[in-house]
Amino acid sequence: MRVPKLIRILLLGFVFLSLGFIRDFLFLNVNEQTRIAYYHSSDSQLAPSLHFLTAYSYSKLYYLKWALTFVFSVIYMGLSVGIVKVLFAGKKYLRWTVFAYTFLIILAGIFWYGGYLAGHSENGYLISRFLMGMAQGPVVLMVLVPAFKLMDVHSIDQKT
Repeated sequence: MRVPKLIRILLLGFVFLSLGFIRDFLFLNVNEQTRIAYYHSSDSQLAPSLHFLTAYSYSKLYYLKWALTFVFSVIYMGLSVGIVKVLFAGKKYLRWTVFAYTFLIILAGIFWYGGYLAGHSENGYLISRFLMGMAQGPVVLMVLVPAFKLMDVHSIDQKT
């Protein structure tokens, strides 16, 4: 039995939205524990369900954040591919979606590493963080869907 297109879009949209809340909850708590570890503070506001984070050092939490950033970006890419697959026929749209996410991730890496090499690691980090933030939310999809619709309209206009 084939699930109707509207139901698939609603389910994928719900997962997309839910993932945002999960990501936010996780990162707020990792950031909180990072603050506690860095300042050796005792006034923790860490959620009880993530108490295991107290076992990690500041540096481990710092690298955990980068790993989680990459993982969430890949998950968002997968969900975006799923939504694009439901909305548009043709593999070119899937390739463009994967390309957009891959480009953002690589560009973020270039800015992060380039800032480090140039002695401006804070500036490189800020740009990198902004780009990775785009890859972990609806922004890419909000740009791609209208662009793909325009591509469809343009290809129909050329056929007539």
